[in-house]
Amino acid sequence: MGGLLDKANATKEAETEEAPAPVTVTKEAAKAPSDNPGLLVSGGASGSPDNATKFSLAGWVIILLGAILSLQGGSWGFAVVAVVVVLGVGAIVQADRMRGSVSKPKLYATLVVAMLVAVGPYVLVMVFPSNANIAVTDISIDEANDELDFAVRGSFSSVDIEISSEGDVLWTGSADMGDNIKRFNIPIAEFFDGNSEDYEGNVLKTYTVTATSSNGNTVDMDINSKFLTRQALNGGVQFTPYVSTNTADGTSEHEGLRVQAFVGLFADGEKPMDDGKHSYASANQRQFTGQQTYTLEISRQGSSTSYTHPTVTIDGNVAKWVSDYSGAKSSSTQVGFVPLSGTAMDNDGFEFIEQDRFFDENGCYDFTLTVENMNLGDEHSTTFTVVDSWRINWESDGAEANEYHTC
Repeated sequence: MGGLLDKANATKEAETEEAPAPVTVTKEAAKAPSDNPGLLVSGGASGSPDNATKFSLAGWVIILLGAILSLQGGSWGFAVVAVVVVLGVGAIVQADRMRGSVSKPKLYATLVVAMLVAVGPYVLVMVFPSNANIAVTDISIDEANDELDFAVRGSFSSVDIEISSEGDVLWTGSADMGDNIKRFNIPIAEFFDGNSEDYEGNVLKTYTVTATSSNGNTVDMDINSKFLTRQALNGGVQFTPYVSTNTADGTSEHEGLRVQAFVGLFADGEKPMDDGKHSYASANQRQFTGQQTYTLEISRQGSSTSYTHPTVTIDGNVAKWVSDYSGAKSSSTQVGFVPLSGTAMDNDGFEFIEQDRFFDENGCYDFTLTVENMNLGDEHSTTFTVVDSWRINWESDGAEANEYHTC
């Protein structure tokens, strides 16, 4: 009996010795040591990046900034690019340290990629110069000053410019570069040598800007053919009669004409038609941009009585004039025939030229359009005249008074 009791006590003591002691975690032990960033792990709200990830992303953003600066060329200099690269690489290294397990092969590979991204463009531009180091950009027309505007960009001290067409050099110039860019504003009159397109939009000739940098690189840029299709070669007139009706007795009276005019380019076969129309009005009218002035005179053949419309000035794609009746007026030339002004207002709200301003008796009336091209140089600042004629028989009775045949 005593032996059995001793054996039971011995077994109980052995089990008591083998059972693990409970562990109590204090608040201080639960905190990760602040001086050992390797022990830091992801925390905070679910899905939010840890500090290491933030450092890594910031490093790559800085590296990409270095690549952008590299593409700017020499004005930034290698020193500025190097500082940016050091900051970016430093952020990436710190991110790996914060994770606590730095894989040297992976880290070295990351650093090589970062250096190539940031410094590679700089090396290619400075060590292996090519035409990519010079560019002609922002080609446009300044209508207010009648100039061709463009910019030359690149890393060099000066640049020589040529404007040519069909193998002929039309303009030359040179300038010093400033902060990797130089803007040019060249009067069109100094190089214009005829329209780039015909009335159908077919290219007749191409104008080219050639830029040669002081380090020997050359680039060519063709000018949009629509920009230099500016010389008007054609014009035309059409009209509609304004007839008022006396509501008391139903009689009608010819009060005058509403007149339209077009200046620009169209085929040689376009011409005036019966009923005061012009064939080009029913065609696919070409939008025209340029610098012209024109006047319209209406007179009977053999008569001294005439009416002259105020001078119209085309400025780019807008026609402007001062109406005898309502003052300053303007209209877009993109719509083809431009409705002109008159000396009075009809019941529909349109201006018209009153009968007594130009009509004296039945006969053939000339609508004379005198056009002057401006700011295209001595050879192309031409003046030409177009005469469209119709017979007006307002003194007649019946249908003849409302027929307008060409003559």
